[in-house]
Amino acid sequence: MNKTILPGPMPVACRVGNAFVPVIFHPDRGPEYVRWERHPRKAKSNPDEALAYAARVLWHRQMRAAEKRRRLEAISQPRYEGRAA
Repeated sequence: MNKTILPGPMPVACRVGNAFVPVIFHPDRGPEYVRWERHPRKAKSNPDEALAYAARVLWHRQMRAAEKRRRLEAISQPRYEGRAA
């Protein structure tokens, strides 16, 4: 049996009762209970809306991570003299 490993987190919509909960699946994390990141307070009535919300959360995290990385690179330059941003 071959296991398919996905490259990174992916958005999923799970049905709970009459609503759809946005979920982010992290295939690279260890135990099963850590792989599924649920957002139950953001439940939607449509699976497409739940999927779009989870994708937006992933996009937002990637943008913030890139901003942090750029800022760290900027302040680690030798020309940076400890100026306040």
